[in-house]
Amino acid sequence: MSAFIGTSNPGFAPFAMEELRRRWPDVSLSGLAPGETFKFVVSGADDRELAVQLRKDEPIFLRHLFPVREELEIPQQAEEVASALVRFAGSLADEVKDAKVAVQVRKSQDSPFPFSSAEARDLMVPALLEAGAETVSRGAKRIVSVYAAKRTLYLGLSAPADNLSDWPGGAVRFRREEGLISRAAFKLLEAEQTFDLPFERFTNALDLGAAPGGWTSVLLERGLRVTAVDPAEMDESLAGQPRLRHLRQNAADLNFAPGTFDLLVCDMSWDPHHTARIVKQLAPALSAGASVIVTLKLMYKKPMQTIADLLGSYEESFDIRRVKQLFHNRDEATVWMRK
Repeated sequence: MSAFIGTSNPGFAPFAMEELRRRWPDVSLSGLAPGETFKFVVSGADDRELAVQLRKDEPIFLRHLFPVREELEIPQQAEEVASALVRFAGSLADEVKDAKVAVQVRKSQDSPFPFSSAEARDLMVPALLEAGAETVSRGAKRIVSVYAAKRTLYLGLSAPADNLSDWPGGAVRFRREEGLISRAAFKLLEAEQTFDLPFERFTNALDLGAAPGGWTSVLLERGLRVTAVDPAEMDESLAGQPRLRHLRQNAADLNFAPGTFDLLVCDMSWDPHHTARIVKQLAPALSAGASVIVTLKLMYKKPMQTIADLLGSYEESFDIRRVKQLFHNRDEATVWMRK
């Protein structure tokens, strides 16, 4: 029996749980933090084998997970909680020796857990160091995970890949650079990381619905030539960029020579089915093997059905590579496709 703590974007836990239920009909599911964090148990499955299956065919809404090694009722006294954390860290000695180890601590809002994430981490680090581990915040080979729910403390140890994300809870954090045009840029940066798609490998990009230029600025920084399409003004910081062409037109009215672009990105806030028609209409402007990154707006009551319908439409013109609700997505998901 394998038990895991799973995390989704706020409000999307029911859909992450439904994806798991469709994959393993006998899965046991229980909510921990409403709409975001939950526990799931798959009978008769090895936890590492299950994690490998999830990596190979990653769910859309499950953002992060970790296998539960131990669970216990949260003690009433802070000293007892501290002792439990130190004891668990010490019990991992044989598995963390000579390894780079990160400690990730999270808790639900209604948890009586008496420590902040940093305080709990600092309690566990000395035991890990004594075991011969090197504690790090990024680039770990092993992750010690702690999740404090309303009554229960869940503890685990895993490889970062088995967690789907090596960020705590899958909450990807980018430093807000001075002059950043919009936070929407974080969505494209996360897509680049999630889909392992370094933008430097591309040359000519088409950005649909580009204003004020958050995604355009990311691509320009990577050295691409960008054709930005939007009737609205672009941010003044982009004025005079020699590799930028701004077309103040509606995307539906465009025509380009075949094979003009090797990357198309689109974060338009229109109806997602209308967006799909425009993106497919522009498919001939893409070179063979070109990549396409589109935000799927989930503005209807049935997001799983909306995604299925949209993918069915996009498959008429593209090869769907991955679909993921990113941490920086809100009521939306992101799809990566190839021509």
